Amino acid sequence: MYVRKQPKVVIIGAGIAGISAARRLVDAEFKDVIILEAANRIGGRIHTVKFGDGDMPIEMGANWIHGPTVQNSTFQVAETIGALQPYRINNRMSARFMREDGTEIRREIVKEAVHIYNKVMDDVYRTLPRERIKNSRIVTMAPLIYECLDKEVKKLEQNEDYIEDMKRVLNAMLNYSRFHEGEELEKVTWEKDIEEYNVPDGGDVHIPGGYVQILNHLMKTVPKESLILQTEVVNINWENCENEQLKIKTKNGTTFTADHVIVTSSIGYLKKHCETLFKPLLPEIKIEVLNSMALGRVDKIFLEFDTAVLAPTYSSVAFAWDDTTIGGDSSKWYKRIFGFDQIFTKNKTILGWISGDGAEYMETLSDEEIGKTCVQLLRQFLGNKDIPNAKAVLVSRWCSNPFVLGSYFYQTKTMIPGEQKILSEPLTTTSGKPVVMFAGEALTNCCTHGARDSGIQQAEKVIDLYQGKSLEAKL
Repeated sequence: MYVRKQPKVVIIGAGIAGISAARRLVDAEFKDVIILEAANRIGGRIHTVKFGDGDMPIEMGANWIHGPTVQNSTFQVAETIGALQPYRINNRMSARFMREDGTEIRREIVKEAVHIYNKVMDDVYRTLPRERIKNSRIVTMAPLIYECLDKEVKKLEQNEDYIEDMKRVLNAMLNYSRFHEGEELEKVTWEKDIEEYNVPDGGDVHIPGGYVQILNHLMKTVPKESLILQTEVVNINWENCENEQLKIKTKNGTTFTADHVIVTSSIGYLKKHCETLFKPLLPEIKIEVLNSMALGRVDKIFLEFDTAVLAPTYSSVAFAWDDTTIGGDSSKWYKRIFGFDQIFTKNKTILGWISGDGAEYMETLSDEEIGKTCVQLLRQFLGNKDIPNAKAVLVSRWCSNPFVLGSYFYQTKTMIPGEQKILSEPLTTTSGKPVVMFAGEALTNCCTHGARDSGIQQAEKVIDLYQGKSLEAKL
């Protein structure tokens, strides 16, 4: 009779999925847990940094907790550690919608336009699944949205000026949907009513002191020596793992061994490297699912000024463009900017949102050029030529980040709803032991709490294998 030794578990990626998996294993008294992180920091697409006036940080990546309810595991942690003070729920529709000539669109027009837009989006979410079933065709959101908006506007019995302003607000809302969905709407198809994509109700809550507080709390019980930064994994050899440990090779030449590996790399990274990352290759069905998934393109633009630019008059301004068409003209990248928000913990620092083709092209420009263009836009849309140049500019570049290659998951035309479950199923030995597992936000939904939950779920598969009877001696 012998007692099986505790397994060695290697977690690839120190985002919230990987950290949550490690925390769950450590809490279950697993002693041999290692996290390998390619970057020089923890967090993945959670990236809290110091920037701008005041002491509070800003978020380069994940910005809110979506759905502040007890069903949201991330919200539970934030509430437990007191990270939500001062508590603030984001209200996107409180924005002031500004014309290109620097004047503001009347609130009654904005209110009606937003009402129409929300109605159309609800109809589109319901129509997409029916289109699949009824007509055996896959459609993206764009044509349905454009068609439905056009019909609604034609119903209005208003003068030409009212209609033109209505169209401007709707153009702004299209940019809102592009950064909300994470991509150009011509690429996105969505089956919102299936379980994987449901987000808890309650709005979007901002964490004043930064998402990093949640990461640091989860890491408290994880031994410091368990985290190894700047260590990119280039190959996971799960061949002959029935009787041998897996071998994990890194770019710096180090090799680790493990009984189980939990992979939390982004979908963008897995898509690019899947043919070299695994030996033997992933099963063909997993590669097909992986190739059908995608990360969108969303970035942030932070501008700090010597004096307040938006506050106290504006909490948020939306750019109500006459036309948001970019086409193949990359010089019009700025037309994908929805607008700018006053960061509520700061007075002189604002945040702009950009998505899709505009975001990817913007990443090729210098911070100086981006800042200069954005200040020109603010002067134009706010009708104030005296707005000074930005004191400092900080821009996210998630599309070109080699360890991420995108922002957040969206459903493509080639993806079958729910098939990410196929990717989340572990690679097993012939006896059925899970040896390579997958976790991340795209395997559950596009939120940090989904990523956290998936990391915990994969850790629990390992725990279930070794607790109870699994820890008993084999005869």
